[in-house]
Amino acid sequence: MSNYTIQDIFQKYGEEYVKNNKLSPEQWKVYNSIIKCKTYALGYHTITCKDCGETITGFNSCRNRHCPMCQFYSREKWIDNECNNLLDCPYFHIVTTVPSQLNELFLYNKRELYNILFKAHSESILELAEDPKWLGAKVGITSILHTWGQTLELHPHIHSIVTGGGIKNNKWIEVDKDYLFKVQVLSSLFKGKFLSMLKSIDLNLPKHLSHLKDYRALNKFLEPLYRKEWISYIGSPKSSPENIIDYIGRYAFKIAVSNERIKDISNGIITFRYKDSKDNSKTKIMKLDAMEFIRRFLMHVLPHRFTKIKHYGFMANRNKKALIKLCRILIGQKVFSDFTVKLNKSFPKFFCPVCNSENFHFNFYYSSA
Repeated sequence: MSNYTIQDIFQKYGEEYVKNNKLSPEQWKVYNSIIKCKTYALGYHTITCKDCGETITGFNSCRNRHCPMCQFYSREKWIDNECNNLLDCPYFHIVTTVPSQLNELFLYNKRELYNILFKAHSESILELAEDPKWLGAKVGITSILHTWGQTLELHPHIHSIVTGGGIKNNKWIEVDKDYLFKVQVLSSLFKGKFLSMLKSIDLNLPKHLSHLKDYRALNKFLEPLYRKEWISYIGSPKSSPENIIDYIGRYAFKIAVSNERIKDISNGIITFRYKDSKDNSKTKIMKLDAMEFIRRFLMHVLPHRFTKIKHYGFMANRNKKALIKLCRILIGQKVFSDFTVKLNKSFPKFFCPVCNSENFHFNFYYSSA
């Protein structure tokens, strides 16, 4: 098991990196948060047993969404909340990606291009699902943005959990086959929507790409991408609540690289595990210069307050509660507590190491620095 963390890498090599590289305000915030996470710089807390008086002290977490040490509680809390939105129906795992030729445009236009990535993805799924040729109903979608590949290179893509059924004229229509629609049809529609939206954006471009400000030059640049096959994926339907929660939890709070994958950080080289998708997902070892590793990690810091998890269709936030209630009535779902009682919660219970009590008093102390 690895004893190394992203924090160790930042503490050992970060000073050299920030001295020679310009960080965005968002990257600075992530860098400083991870450096200080669970150290005296963020203060500490005490947990005192109300029964025997035993006191345990721990350092506070940074709670930054890019910090690998702070995702467990956020993930489990979110999953616990999302359990309330599950329906007794099949679910599909759908992924859409963009070609690597667009990566540089994403680097300079993160907020704008991530937004149209979400928009093109959701519109494509909703449009196909409502087509009578396929399902003919409005589905519910939970979408999650990922920006990385296994080797930390830029790889923007969207994971979605999509209901295998939807609402039409106050009726529930459930999928009667093992797919919602053909993956080739989704890929083609998504490609057309994304490229069309891309052309309507006032792109922020570096000097060497400034010629793309010209509409004809941009069209010429994008022309090969219309002919290229874009990779999309539609997984087999999952019908058990445990599978759906597993999917949602796995993708919703992932970060670019977890501490568990880091094997060594010595001699200016970061060694970590990755799965090679081009070789049957075999686990392999990659070695990167520490400066390059930090560059790749910080490349995936999201814009300020950018929402990486979004809901569409009847799962859209505005009418979610009412529509989910309607769906359950139309499906004929039994008492919801019976439906979710089997879900395995992974919140660990904490007991006093002296008397085994579960009654505690908490105090938090924050550094004045």
